[in-house]
Amino acid sequence: MCHQIGQKLTFNQISDGYRSYQIREALHLLTLAGIVTPVVATAANGFPLDAETDERRIKYLFLDSGLLLATLRLDGNVSQELVRLVMTGTPQDLVNKGSITEMVAGLEMMRYPAPIQRPRMYYWEKTGKSIAEIDYLTVQDMHVLPIEVKAGTQGGMKSLWIFMREKHLTEAVRCSLENFGSLEYIDKEDNNAVRHVRICPLYAISSLL
Repeated sequence: MCHQIGQKLTFNQISDGYRSYQIREALHLLTLAGIVTPVVATAANGFPLDAETDERRIKYLFLDSGLLLATLRLDGNVSQELVRLVMTGTPQDLVNKGSITEMVAGLEMMRYPAPIQRPRMYYWEKTGKSIAEIDYLTVQDMHVLPIEVKAGTQGGMKSLWIFMREKHLTEAVRCSLENFGSLEYIDKEDNNAVRHVRICPLYAISSLL
């Protein structure tokens, strides 16, 4: 499972002779223990986000990025180098940089809400002819807020524009290695609707919540 961090979990890659119901039970126990946190797909047509979830499409966050690297059998020196690559490297330096960065961002989002109940994490994906995915969704000021995570300072946002157009949203967040900022996009495919995107550095995710 650790090798699928940031990806939709596929049972046949971790079955190793176990049946699906056994894997589900193990994941349920790991979730109850707080070792992993599910990120569940939702249609996100409104809130509560939990009302339109699809439990067949789930990604998982591991308890801690350092423990994840240890589970992947990387020694301390290698782990420190990987942390550096996550923050400053390129996809060519670290092939799963995007997945690890996405997980770190998700763990940060879980840290700051009031600890009165277990956090529920959501994402959105569109399959078929046009494939798109939004890393995280939350509700802010009574509106669905999409959060896109980037592992560097660049990267397209086609999925974000598709999601905002379909859900008629005007506000979103991009978390990356960029500094604080914002950008606007005039959507000519949606009556010239103006989309606003706040740019938040990965180290400052607490300021979003």
